[in-house]
Amino acid sequence: MPATTPTRTEWLDRLVFLSWWVRWETFIAQWPARQRWTLFGMALALGTMARLWAQTLPGNWDFGQWNSVSASALAGLDPYEVNGYNYTPIWLGILTVFKTLSADETTFRLLISFLMIAIDTWIAWMLVRRGYALAAYVFLLSPIAIAISGHHQQIDGLAVALALAALLLMGKGTPERITRFDIQAVLLLGLSLSVKQVFLVLPLWLAMRSGSFHRRLLYLVVPPAIFLTMLASAFIFYSPRAVIDAVLFHDGTNIPPMVLAFIPHQLAPWVIENRGGMILSLLLLIPAGYLFRRLRPFEAGLAYSITALVFAWGVANQYLVIPMAAVAVFLNLGFLIWFALATVYLGGAPDSLNLPVLNAIQPHVMLEWQWMGRDLFPYLLIGWIVFGLARSRPGCFMQPSPEAVAREDAHQRGSQQTPARV
Repeated sequence: MPATTPTRTEWLDRLVFLSWWVRWETFIAQWPARQRWTLFGMALALGTMARLWAQTLPGNWDFGQWNSVSASALAGLDPYEVNGYNYTPIWLGILTVFKTLSADETTFRLLISFLMIAIDTWIAWMLVRRGYALAAYVFLLSPIAIAISGHHQQIDGLAVALALAALLLMGKGTPERITRFDIQAVLLLGLSLSVKQVFLVLPLWLAMRSGSFHRRLLYLVVPPAIFLTMLASAFIFYSPRAVIDAVLFHDGTNIPPMVLAFIPHQLAPWVIENRGGMILSLLLLIPAGYLFRRLRPFEAGLAYSITALVFAWGVANQYLVIPMAAVAVFLNLGFLIWFALATVYLGGAPDSLNLPVLNAIQPHVMLEWQWMGRDLFPYLLIGWIVFGLARSRPGCFMQPSPEAVAREDAHQRGSQQTPARV
């Protein structure tokens, strides 16, 4: 029989929602486990070699900061005052341990690289277990992840990994009561916030979900409490005022893409100077959780990682890795353009990977670091809108594998029999 001509709806699904990507992901998820994990091993080997190569490139400001703050801490100085360190004590502790174990800067940087490789492997492993093997391969080989983990050596990936692991555990619990999985989940989510406050609003999202009041309160209160406790622990060694100013009131780049995109340029500077970008970001990011409250916890976490960057009040290079796993899972036309441009930006920039071909293209795509967030914002926003619409279109929204759902349901049945009440 002759092939039928695709309808307008089918063309829309193919070209905008990229329904073919969902079919590929589903097809690979149905492969025998040995086949999927063999390909995972190959992608991991290539990704690891790429990250180890990236860490041999000339170091950037981030590595210089890690080197300086760890040296200051070992010398008994206050990195928050001396070096302007603006991360939490957890990362400072890790850097100090690595510095103690290092004979020179080369070893120090290599130890950080091994940690970053382990973190990316953990994220990819969770994706495969969830049924998103194709997305895991893309994540491991993505120039975005390679640039941030291998060269920039920023810790956003650790915050993402801990939060996603927490949400996997949350999915094993039951909405009606608190179980041991919930206790483990809030501890991991608290650690994620204590590493970097990427998922700062996620506890509010989780409190919007259906379930018992005590369970929702647990997720709302405990992770931020762990973060504040970890932050307060730094007061023992360092100036409380310096720690609070650096971690809680650090302006970062303070160039909100939304403000630059939607507010007239005559008014935008005033809005930015008066923290209007932060206020606008929170006003949009908090209620966005209501849109995704019916997703399973792990998928809601992926949705949050995209939403957090869409409504960010400032964007730096390292933030581009935050939604990378989610973009690979829920790829659509907007996300594909964002992924391609972000790859050109980080892959071709002279102070990043500086890859051949990409470094010839990068100067001509209007992606400079000060305005990179603004330039990428429209495509990520379009992708986020298409992502929200895809949930109601059959065959356009990637779902976890039946095996992953069955594992969660089995754990939930066990949790209902042996609840851990508080």
